[in-house]
Amino acid sequence: MKMLIVAPQLGFTPNGEIVPGGLLNFGRCVARAVASFPGMKKLGVWCQVDMAGSEAYIERMLRVYADDHVELDIRCFGGSQTKLTVAVSQASITRTYDHVMYLLVNQSVLANLPFHLPYSVWEIGRELFEPVSRWKYEALNHANHLLSISKNTSDQAVRNNPGLRPAQIVHLCVEPPLYERELEADPVTQQPFNPAERDPAVLILGNLHREYLYKGHAELIQGWTEVHKACPQAELWIGGDGDGRSVLEGLVKQLPFDVGQQIKFLGRLSDSEVQKYFSRCRVFAMPSRGEGFGLVFVEAARYGVPCIGGKYDSAKEIVLHGETGLLTEQTPHDVASACVQLLSDDVMAKCMGEAGRARYLNNFRYHHFRERLLHAMELDQ
Repeated sequence: MKMLIVAPQLGFTPNGEIVPGGLLNFGRCVARAVASFPGMKKLGVWCQVDMAGSEAYIERMLRVYADDHVELDIRCFGGSQTKLTVAVSQASITRTYDHVMYLLVNQSVLANLPFHLPYSVWEIGRELFEPVSRWKYEALNHANHLLSISKNTSDQAVRNNPGLRPAQIVHLCVEPPLYERELEADPVTQQPFNPAERDPAVLILGNLHREYLYKGHAELIQGWTEVHKACPQAELWIGGDGDGRSVLEGLVKQLPFDVGQQIKFLGRLSDSEVQKYFSRCRVFAMPSRGEGFGLVFVEAARYGVPCIGGKYDSAKEIVLHGETGLLTEQTPHDVASACVQLLSDDVMAKCMGEAGRARYLNNFRYHHFRERLLHAMELDQ
């Protein structure tokens, strides 16, 4: 098998640093899983956005999983769509690869090029929550494999694009270490979760750009007066940054002073800082209205933290209502009520946290994702 993965970005900088982000985490996990296929002879990983100079770090990551005999073809196009298009066209004409995998529907329009190779497409974005363009529809419709990160995303794609077939569901995972194999025992899961010993805090993490404010930040802020009344010491921790932060800060200013004082904007967080806040908070909440998957729920479960999600998006595929957390209507009152339950009931919080951690260990580690992906691609035969 000779496979080419076309990615928007894997998040490596030319000096080896990693850009945070769920899409980038996803791409790196896909590349490693495909590299691990025993029958792989040649693997191309072509990244549209990553800059030249990042290739060595990507190869180092892949070599942890790829056999020594596998030929790696790593290319970073520095944001040039034109250069990527020409390269894909040449690879198709010369039949350099057997199969192309597109990690983004936007890039899959290249499958409409003449003489294109057999290909697969991942459905991962909110772009599928509305009708797609003719060129994207054609690319999706003629793909050899359609893969989706959640049933919700696949269902939305079919609902908004009549005639499109359902995708195969491949749930995501927590990313393993970059340059070593996943440990058999995850050390994070050895950390106890004792609600009474945690800060009385609800954590939300996510991009704060205006187009991402569907994630539930506003509902949490608007409902915090109700939370404060029941749990006066409780704090709301908001991690992330973006041009929508000023909108949220404006909502905080509308609250009574003593309530607003309990809402903390943490700014952009490093990986180590994210781990610190997961280790300290009592509840994770992201009552989103349009989550494609919601990897942060899996990350919270890894730390044994019970979760609050929305009822109507992909959160329900990760958070089991009444078992590993609470799924709520996306209104300030309902979100506040869920927060109060988990902030004030130690037994409930501990039981749900432990159940969430068990669900992570049984379903959302890297080796689970690898097995799901190779099976969906018929590479486990």
